[in-house]
Amino acid sequence: MSKYIAVTGAVGAGATTLVNFIAEKWKAETLLEGQIEALNPFFQGAQHDPHRWSFASQAHFLAASARRHDDLRQILACTEKPIVLEDRTPFEHTGVYANSAHRLGHILQDEFRVLTELSRVIERSYLVPALLVYREMTDDQLIERVAVRGRQGESTDFARLKSVHDAFKDFISNWQRSPVVRIGHDWDLFSTEGQQRTIDVLSAHLGKPTLRDTFEHPLK
Repeated sequence: MSKYIAVTGAVGAGATTLVNFIAEKWKAETLLEGQIEALNPFFQGAQHDPHRWSFASQAHFLAASARRHDDLRQILACTEKPIVLEDRTPFEHTGVYANSAHRLGHILQDEFRVLTELSRVIERSYLVPALLVYREMTDDQLIERVAVRGRQGESTDFARLKSVHDAFKDFISNWQRSPVVRIGHDWDLFSTEGQQRTIDVLSAHLGKPTLRDTFEHPLK
Protein backbone atom coordinates (compact mmCIF):
# COMPACT_ATOMS: atom_id res chain seq x y z
CA MET A 1 0.00 0.00 0.00
CA SER A 2 1.09 3.57 -0.67
CA LYS A 3 2.51 5.67 2.15
CA TYR A 4 -0.01 8.14 3.59
CA ILE A 5 1.49 11.55 4.41
CA ALA A 6 -0.37 14.53 5.91
CA VAL A 7 0.79 18.10 5.33
CA THR A 8 -0.63 20.87 7.46
CA GLY A 9 -0.19 24.35 8.86
CA ALA A 10 -2.18 27.29 10.17
CA VAL A 11 -4.36 29.47 7.95
CA GLY A 12 -2.15 31.07 5.30
CA ALA A 13 0.93 28.98 6.10
CA GLY A 14 1.09 27.50 2.61
CA ALA A 15 0.21 23.87 3.31
CA THR A 16 -1.42 23.43 -0.11
CA THR A 17 1.62 24.94 -1.83
CA LEU A 18 3.80 22.50 0.11
CA VAL A 19 1.56 19.59 -0.91
CA ASN A 20 1.86 20.63 -4.56
CA PHE A 21 5.64 20.85 -4.22
CA ILE A 22 5.95 17.39 -2.65
CA ALA A 23 3.48 15.88 -5.12
CA GLU A 24 5.41 17.23 -8.08
CA LYS A 25 8.83 16.25 -6.80
CA TRP A 26 7.88 12.76 -5.59
CA LYS A 27 5.11 12.00 -8.14
CA ALA A 28 2.57 11.59 -5.34
CA GLU A 29 -1.22 11.33 -5.35
CA THR A 30 -3.07 14.17 -3.59
CA LEU A 31 -6.30 14.52 -1.63
CA LEU A 32 -6.98 18.24 -1.26
CA GLU A 33 -9.40 19.95 1.09
CA GLY A 34 -10.96 22.20 -1.55
CA GLN A 35 -12.76 25.48 -0.98
CA ILE A 36 -14.17 25.03 2.50
CA GLU A 37 -16.07 28.31 2.30
CA ALA A 38 -18.22 26.70 -0.40
CA LEU A 39 -18.33 23.15 0.97
CA ASN A 40 -19.28 24.04 4.56
CA PRO A 41 -22.67 25.84 4.67
CA PHE A 42 -21.91 27.14 8.18
CA PHE A 43 -18.39 28.42 7.50
CA GLN A 44 -19.17 32.01 6.56
CA GLY A 45 -21.72 32.28 9.35
CA ALA A 46 -19.05 31.18 11.82
CA GLN A 47 -16.72 33.89 10.52
CA HIS A 48 -19.29 36.68 10.93
CA ASP A 49 -21.22 35.42 13.98
CA PRO A 50 -18.93 32.89 15.68
CA HIS A 51 -20.95 32.55 18.88
CA ARG A 52 -23.96 31.37 16.89
CA TRP A 53 -22.40 29.24 14.17
CA SER A 54 -19.01 27.91 15.34
CA PHE A 55 -20.44 24.72 16.85
CA ALA A 56 -22.42 23.88 13.70
CA SER A 57 -19.40 24.65 11.52
CA GLN A 58 -17.11 22.36 13.53
CA ALA A 59 -19.72 19.58 13.57
CA HIS A 60 -19.91 19.83 9.78
CA PHE A 61 -16.12 19.60 9.51
CA LEU A 62 -16.16 16.41 11.60
CA ALA A 63 -18.76 14.80 9.35
CA ALA A 64 -16.99 15.96 6.19
CA SER A 65 -13.62 14.67 7.40
CA ALA A 66 -15.13 11.23 8.01
CA ARG A 67 -16.49 11.17 4.45
CA ARG A 68 -13.18 12.37 3.07
CA HIS A 69 -11.39 9.62 4.96
CA ASP A 70 -13.44 7.11 2.99
CA ASP A 71 -12.06 8.77 -0.15
CA LEU A 72 -8.56 8.47 1.29
CA ARG A 73 -8.97 4.74 1.85
CA GLN A 74 -10.22 4.32 -1.72
CA ILE A 75 -7.26 6.24 -3.13
CA LEU A 76 -4.78 4.24 -1.05
CA ALA A 77 -6.36 1.00 -2.26
CA CYS A 78 -6.36 1.94 -5.95
CA THR A 79 -3.42 4.23 -6.67
CA GLU A 80 -0.15 2.96 -8.10
CA LYS A 81 1.75 5.97 -6.80
CA PRO A 82 4.03 5.38 -3.80
CA ILE A 83 2.78 8.35 -1.75
CA VAL A 84 -0.66 9.80 -1.03
CA LEU A 85 -0.68 13.35 0.34
CA GLU A 86 -3.49 15.02 2.27
CA ASP A 87 -3.41 18.78 2.86
CA ARG A 88 -4.90 18.54 6.36
CA THR A 89 -5.11 15.95 9.08
CA PRO A 90 -8.62 15.07 10.29
CA PHE A 91 -7.33 15.17 13.86
CA GLU A 92 -6.94 18.95 13.73
CA HIS A 93 -10.64 19.81 13.37
CA THR A 94 -11.11 19.44 17.10
CA GLY A 95 -7.44 19.47 18.17
CA VAL A 96 -6.90 22.91 16.61
CA TYR A 97 -9.98 24.69 15.32
CA ALA A 98 -12.62 23.67 17.86
CA ASN A 99 -10.05 24.09 20.62
CA SER A 100 -9.28 27.61 19.42
CA ALA A 101 -12.98 28.51 19.20
CA HIS A 102 -13.47 27.21 22.73
CA ARG A 103 -10.55 29.29 24.03
CA LEU A 104 -12.11 32.39 22.48
CA GLY A 105 -15.51 31.62 23.97
CA HIS A 106 -17.13 31.02 20.58
CA ILE A 107 -17.97 27.43 21.58
CA LEU A 108 -19.49 26.74 24.98
CA GLN A 109 -17.99 24.19 27.36
CA ASP A 110 -20.84 21.71 26.78
CA GLU A 111 -20.56 22.14 23.01
CA PHE A 112 -16.82 21.57 23.15
CA ARG A 113 -17.35 18.45 25.25
CA VAL A 114 -19.74 17.07 22.61
CA LEU A 115 -17.28 17.79 19.79
CA THR A 116 -14.44 16.19 21.75
CA GLU A 117 -16.47 13.05 22.45
CA LEU A 118 -17.54 12.80 18.80
CA SER A 119 -13.94 13.23 17.71
CA ARG A 120 -12.74 10.44 19.97
CA VAL A 121 -15.29 8.04 18.48
CA ILE A 122 -14.68 9.05 14.85
CA GLU A 123 -10.89 9.14 15.19
CA ARG A 124 -10.77 5.45 16.10
CA SER A 125 -11.42 4.66 12.44
CA TYR A 126 -8.88 7.13 11.04
CA LEU A 127 -5.66 6.07 9.43
CA VAL A 128 -2.66 7.70 11.08
CA PRO A 129 -0.26 9.35 8.61
CA ALA A 130 3.15 7.74 8.41
CA LEU A 131 4.56 11.27 8.52
CA LEU A 132 3.14 14.66 9.48
CA VAL A 133 4.73 17.59 7.64
CA TYR A 134 4.15 20.95 9.32
CA ARG A 135 4.64 24.27 7.58
CA GLU A 136 5.73 26.83 10.16
CA MET A 137 4.80 30.51 10.02
CA THR A 138 5.34 33.71 12.01
CA ASP A 139 2.54 35.98 13.21
CA ASP A 140 3.66 38.66 10.74
CA GLN A 141 3.43 36.18 7.87
CA LEU A 142 -0.01 35.16 9.08
CA ILE A 143 -1.39 38.70 8.85
CA GLU A 144 0.21 39.40 5.47
CA ARG A 145 -0.79 36.17 3.73
CA VAL A 146 -4.42 36.07 4.86
CA ALA A 147 -4.86 39.68 3.75
CA VAL A 148 -3.23 38.97 0.37
CA ARG A 149 -5.20 35.86 -0.52
CA GLY A 150 -8.53 37.41 0.54
CA ARG A 151 -10.71 34.31 0.52
CA GLN A 152 -14.43 35.03 0.64
CA GLY A 153 -15.81 34.69 4.16
CA GLU A 154 -12.40 34.06 5.74
CA SER A 155 -11.85 36.08 8.89
CA THR A 156 -9.09 38.68 8.96
CA ASP A 157 -9.56 39.15 12.71
CA PHE A 158 -5.98 38.88 13.98
CA ALA A 159 -6.99 37.71 17.47
CA ARG A 160 -8.91 34.79 16.00
CA LEU A 161 -6.21 33.92 13.47
CA LYS A 162 -3.50 34.08 16.14
CA SER A 163 -5.59 31.82 18.38
CA VAL A 164 -5.71 29.22 15.60
CA HIS A 165 -1.98 29.65 15.00
CA ASP A 166 -1.21 29.16 18.70
CA ALA A 167 -3.50 26.12 18.84
CA PHE A 168 -1.66 24.66 15.86
CA LYS A 169 1.70 25.06 17.58
CA ASP A 170 0.34 23.26 20.66
CA PHE A 171 -1.19 20.55 18.46
CA ILE A 172 2.10 19.87 16.68
CA SER A 173 4.12 19.96 19.91
CA ASN A 174 1.81 17.34 21.44
CA TRP A 175 1.53 15.13 18.34
CA GLN A 176 2.81 11.63 19.14
CA ARG A 177 1.04 9.47 16.56
CA SER A 178 3.84 9.62 13.98
CA PRO A 179 7.06 11.51 13.18
CA VAL A 180 6.83 15.25 12.48
CA VAL A 181 8.90 17.16 9.94
CA ARG A 182 8.91 20.93 10.33
CA ILE A 183 9.36 23.09 7.23
CA GLY A 184 10.77 26.43 8.39
CA HIS A 185 8.82 29.65 7.96
CA ASP A 186 11.78 31.15 6.09
CA TRP A 187 12.15 28.28 3.60
CA ASP A 188 10.96 29.83 0.34
CA LEU A 189 9.60 27.05 -1.87
CA PHE A 190 10.07 29.28 -4.91
CA SER A 191 13.81 29.66 -4.34
CA THR A 192 16.50 27.11 -5.11
CA GLU A 193 17.81 27.22 -1.55
CA GLY A 194 14.37 26.78 0.04
CA GLN A 195 13.50 23.92 -2.27
CA GLN A 196 16.76 22.14 -1.54
CA ARG A 197 16.38 22.49 2.23
CA THR A 198 12.87 21.05 1.97
CA ILE A 199 14.02 18.19 -0.24
CA ASP A 200 16.91 17.38 2.09
CA VAL A 201 14.74 17.12 5.21
CA LEU A 202 12.00 15.11 3.46
CA SER A 203 14.34 12.74 1.63
CA ALA A 204 15.21 11.03 4.91
CA HIS A 205 11.56 9.92 5.12
CA LEU A 206 10.40 9.76 1.49
CA GLY A 207 13.57 8.84 -0.37
CA LYS A 208 15.10 10.93 -3.13
CA PRO A 209 12.65 12.90 -5.31
CA THR A 210 12.00 11.74 -8.85
CA LEU A 211 11.73 15.22 -10.38
CA ARG A 212 14.51 17.81 -10.26
CA ASP A 213 12.89 20.67 -12.19
CA THR A 214 12.12 24.03 -10.60
CA PHE A 215 8.83 24.23 -8.74
CA GLU A 216 6.64 26.99 -10.16
CA HIS A 217 3.14 26.42 -8.80
CA PRO A 218 1.31 29.61 -7.74
CA LEU A 219 1.04 30.29 -4.03
CA LYS A 220 -2.24 29.13 -2.46
